[in-house]
Amino acid sequence: MRFLLNVLATTLAVGIGLTVLIGLLLGGQFAPVTNSLLQIAVIAAAVTLLMGVLNLIGVHGGRLLQRRRGWFYSFALLVALFVVLILWVTDQDATNRQLLDTVQVSIEASLGALVLFALVFGAYRLMRRRVTAGGTLFTLVVIIVLVGALPLASVAPVTAVRDWLLAVPASAGTRGLLIGVALATVVTGVRVLIGQDRSMRE
Repeated sequence: MRFLLNVLATTLAVGIGLTVLIGLLLGGQFAPVTNSLLQIAVIAAAVTLLMGVLNLIGVHGGRLLQRRRGWFYSFALLVALFVVLILWVTDQDATNRQLLDTVQVSIEASLGALVLFALVFGAYRLMRRRVTAGGTLFTLVVIIVLVGALPLASVAPVTAVRDWLLAVPASAGTRGLLIGVALATVVTGVRVLIGQDRSMRE
């Protein structure tokens, strides 16, 4: 019985995947079926998101009621969640945008500022342990990027080098990572379509 269910799940996943792929590539008469399947996927994603929110409320609400360790953070999380939900339901776009700009953007900026200390500490540990060509290059790049970010006219040559580093090597690394993610996505999709990935069977 379990084997038949596994075969049925694999066949269903492969069939739906091939149908959506053919509909996206060819369109025409396959378009209505593809759109219906995509709408079902969107509904399933929305239900999954709703279940995640309810689970979040249940877990942190239980921690808050039982006064377990970290209950204050759970309280802050639940307050933020309900404030955002109320603003979204009441269609308060201006207030929601202001809240986003004053809270989330500030937190993201603070986390970004911590990258400075992480880079400096990483360069210090790297050079302290052993001086190598790679460590020296890393430390040199960190210094150039940090000094080039200073709003001073006297560091204009360093700023030019920093801009080149961000535009050429850093951009190339980012594109390489994106290509790797795309290839991994394609390989995972192919494994699902041919039935090699067993995640849908669990």
